[in-house]
Amino acid sequence: MGYGKRPGQSSIARREAGFTLVELLLALFLFALIASVIFAAFAAVASGVERGRQSIELYRVGRAALLRMTQELSSTMPPPVGSDTGLRGQKGSGGSGLAHDRIDFLTIPYRRYSDKIPGYGLCNVAYYLADNAQGQTALFREEDCSGEEAERRDRAIRLELTDLAVGLEITYFDARKDYEEWPLGGYDQNPLPCLVRLALTLRDAQQRTRSFITTVALPMRGTCEAR
Repeated sequence: MGYGKRPGQSSIARREAGFTLVELLLALFLFALIASVIFAAFAAVASGVERGRQSIELYRVGRAALLRMTQELSSTMPPPVGSDTGLRGQKGSGGSGLAHDRIDFLTIPYRRYSDKIPGYGLCNVAYYLADNAQGQTALFREEDCSGEEAERRDRAIRLELTDLAVGLEITYFDARKDYEEWPLGGYDQNPLPCLVRLALTLRDAQQRTRSFITTVALPMRGTCEAR
């Protein structure tokens, strides 16, 4: 005796055998939603890592540039008698409104201290901001050891330190107050300031800025006694 199929048995089997179109669309929607959440979280982590990397790089470049300036500036020498080639500070401004100051001074370049045979030749060293070959504002170091004022610009060695620099503000101090430029009334009266304050501002690819500030005492100063 054969058994007949119970009513609804075939429809139940079909439902168990596959998904309906609504169920498939719902599954695709949930998958897309979960994937978008995961992608957004990954993008946020990647962005945070990149910001952290840029911040570390900005700090490294800023500290290295400021250290080099400090090491050379701290050994500034007074100008020879009757010479006008001593420390000179000039004000300047850039398109962003930040200071673009320049400082020139006589010193023994720092790299010479690491030589096996010490060098004692004085060089004129300058730090300033200017546009580089790509049209970006950059921090430059200029060195001339010829000793000839008329030929200095032709013989000077120009080195670009970083193209992240957007501001350089330099302040000079004697025993009484601070000044934006130096010298005050000639090298005979004020050969060197007591202190020089350097404020270097850098900007990363995300347009975030960071300032690096230090104050340098000049060992050969002659106007720092309290009055």
